[in-house]
Amino acid sequence: MGGPGPGMALRTAPGKRSEVGVHPICRGVGTHPHPFWVGNLPLSARAWLSVRGMVETTFHPPAVSREQAEPVMVLGVAFDPMTLAGAVESIERMIASRRPHYVVTPNVDFLVQAQRDPALHKILADAHLVLCDGKPLVWAAHWLGGFLPGRVAGSDLVPVLLQKASDHGWRVFLLGGSEEAAAEAARRIKAVHPSIPDVAFYSPPHRPLGEMNHAEIIGRVRAANPDLMLVCFGCPKQEKWMAQHYRTLGVPVMIGAGGTIDFLAGRLKRAPRWMQLTGTEWLFRLSQEPRRLFKRYADDFLHFLPAVRAVRAQLRRLKRPARER
Repeated sequence: MGGPGPGMALRTAPGKRSEVGVHPICRGVGTHPHPFWVGNLPLSARAWLSVRGMVETTFHPPAVSREQAEPVMVLGVAFDPMTLAGAVESIERMIASRRPHYVVTPNVDFLVQAQRDPALHKILADAHLVLCDGKPLVWAAHWLGGFLPGRVAGSDLVPVLLQKASDHGWRVFLLGGSEEAAAEAARRIKAVHPSIPDVAFYSPPHRPLGEMNHAEIIGRVRAANPDLMLVCFGCPKQEKWMAQHYRTLGVPVMIGAGGTIDFLAGRLKRAPRWMQLTGTEWLFRLSQEPRRLFKRYADDFLHFLPAVRAVRAQLRRLKRPARER
């Protein structure tokens, strides 16, 4: 694959981060946005600063480039602290490099699954770009002493990339979703962006990863020769599929896009903007797909919050003087 291109300096090799001088439990956490003396403030003042920081992060995310900030660790997954604009710029550079890359957009459910699935955890660690798709992760990073400038949802990222595909003449491939959704998504993309050279799609039969006809998929992708590929199998299947095939296929950028294909096809609607900004979009999604999402969201809630609290307690113990431990 060669060395990293411009704008990709922090991920010099898959799964290896800049962690010099950082305690093992705190690797990737980053620098807390408040100075050291915050720990000596009364509890009420510290709580106010924490809430203020979350509000500022939600409504006024600063522009943070890849060159300016270290990856931020949340439950063992290192996120690239990027805005949407920064993510688009990095992906443009990846495609221009013509080397193969894969991009992941973890949300809370990804992190909960990664706690139980070492293979998924390694795939997330090895990804060339890890984007935060969830306000709860932004808040958790802040609570753990790190900083993420905001959420970069796949459903926000993909439309911008499709416009870039139109501008630059990138070929696009949609993999996954139902046959009807994939066909409709491709049709709508071509209608909105007629200058995209090709929008190929394939919806393979729904099977476990080990039972899929990978040769059939690889043949179709190679025939289409895409610059940008959206893999929409859902987590963890799409991440495992990308990790297994991205080098062989040589597609410049694969993105695990999950349910984005249903948004592109018009089958699902995005939540109102105020819900996206306030971290309540999950309620809107739950109202659209209660049978599919209720059990997942309940499980995520029961596991994510205790895990974050446990890490926070560890970090606090590490910060105490030795005589107080």
